[in-house]
Amino acid sequence: MPPFAIFLVLLSSFIHAGWNLTVRNQHTDYAFLRIVVVTTVIGLGPTLAAEFWQRPILGQVWGYLIVAGFFQATYYLGLSRGYQHGDFTVIYPIARTLPVLLVALGDVVRGHAPSPVAWMGMILVSVGCLFIPLESWRGFSLARYWNRSMLWAVVTALSIVGYTITDKLAAELIEPGPWTAARYGIFEIASSAVFYWLVLKGFSRPAATPASWADWRWAALAAVGVFGAYWLILWAYQLAFQASYVVALRQFSIIIGVALGALFLREAAPLLRLSAACLMVAGIVGIALGG
Repeated sequence: MPPFAIFLVLLSSFIHAGWNLTVRNQHTDYAFLRIVVVTTVIGLGPTLAAEFWQRPILGQVWGYLIVAGFFQATYYLGLSRGYQHGDFTVIYPIARTLPVLLVALGDVVRGHAPSPVAWMGMILVSVGCLFIPLESWRGFSLARYWNRSMLWAVVTALSIVGYTITDKLAAELIEPGPWTAARYGIFEIASSAVFYWLVLKGFSRPAATPASWADWRWAALAAVGVFGAYWLILWAYQLAFQASYVVALRQFSIIIGVALGALFLREAAPLLRLSAACLMVAGIVGIALGG
C-alpha cells in the first residue's frame, strides 16, 4: 500500500473519531440530517459548476452515487440509533470492524486478493475489536454483543460494506486526484441527504423540533469533519488497489475513539481494552507493511 495512502487514512482516522465523539452527545436522528444538509448547501453549487469547466464525472458515476447514497443513509440511521441505546466504546468498534473481512472478500471477488500478511493483520484487527468492548474477562456475555443497540451496529456495519465497495468501484472510474475525490464526495453526501430524509419519513419519525442557532453551528462543525474524513478516504481508494486495506487501516479511529471516550466521556478503559487496542495496532502495522 503506498505510504501516502497510509498517511491519508491515518489522518482521516483522527478526524473521523473526533466527529463521532461529537455525535455521541447528539441524541437525535436529525443531527445527521443537519450535517448532510449543511454539507450539501455549501458544496453542491461549486461542485455542479465544476461539471462544466472541468472534466465531468456525473455521467460516469451517477448510478454508483445512488447506491452509495442509500447505504450512507442507512449508515447514519444505524449509527444514531446505536448511539442512543448503547455504550460508545461498544457500538463504535463493532460497527467499524465487521466490514473489514467482508470488504476483503469483496477484493478477492474483484481479483485483488489481500496478501497473507495483510490477511493476518486484518484478523488481528477484527479480534481486537471483538474484545475491546470488554472491561474484564468476567464481563464476557453474549448479551453485551447482541442486544437492541448491537442490531443497529450490524445495520451500520453492513451499510459500510455497501458504500465502501460502491465507492471503490466508482473511484476507479474517475480521474485520480484530490479534487475529483472531493467532487464525488459532495455528490454522494447530497444523494445521502435525500435518501436519509426518505428513511426517516419511512420510519415515521415525528417532525423535528426547530433547530437552534447552536444546533446548526454544531452541524456545520461536524460537517467539516464528516466530509474531510471521507474525502481523504475517497482519495486513498484511488491510490490503493485493495479497498480492504483502507477499511482496515481506518480502524485506527477505534483506538482513538476509545481514548477519547475515556478522556471526555469518562467511559472505562481497563487493561483488557487497552490490550485489545494494542492487538489492533499490531494488525494495522502488519497491513501497512505487508499490504
